[in-house]
Amino acid sequence: MPLKTIVKVGSITNLSDARYCAGMGVDLLGFRALEGQQNYIAPKLYQEIRGWVSGPKFIAELYGITQVDIIKEVIENYAPDMVEMSLTEFKVLKHAITIPAIVSATAEELQALKHEDAVEYYIIEEEAAQRLNTTTDIPLLVRIQSKDNIGILEGNTTLKGVALNGSPEIRPGFKNYDELAEVLEALEEY
Repeated sequence: MPLKTIVKVGSITNLSDARYCAGMGVDLLGFRALEGQQNYIAPKLYQEIRGWVSGPKFIAELYGITQVDIIKEVIENYAPDMVEMSLTEFKVLKHAITIPAIVSATAEELQALKHEDAVEYYIIEEEAAQRLNTTTDIPLLVRIQSKDNIGILEGNTTLKGVALNGSPEIRPGFKNYDELAEVLEALEEY
């Protein structure tokens, strides 16, 4: 049964998560591409995973990026479909981004936000989504933590989908999918 909304799963660190998410119909898979960041995944492993998984778009998550040269290196070494970063980072570095972006915005930033053509989606936290009182043409994904939070989508035409996070493997091939599975299964029925 297909998911009833757009789903992005980020901070993926292993093939198991990527294959599971693709099999469940997730639209967007995010990988941390800045060395030194938590959940960083090297280009070689990223390319191996990409060779095993088809369907979803691949996102290079660049939270903490400060230099234009790094964007160029990531696009060259990872060949992602999109990049993801905070709104602050995007405003500074957008001139160097040659592929679509996903941009994370705070509740305060959302108030003054104007949609940029280069941005495919904006990610907002759940508390920001609860404060939305008007409809907007800005394509929003809401970051949720559990299946109990899916109700935020109900009747809200402004929210286009959800953003979730993967988790580390216990050891290669051994993985607990309970939390992620609960959310994805609930989104099949939503």
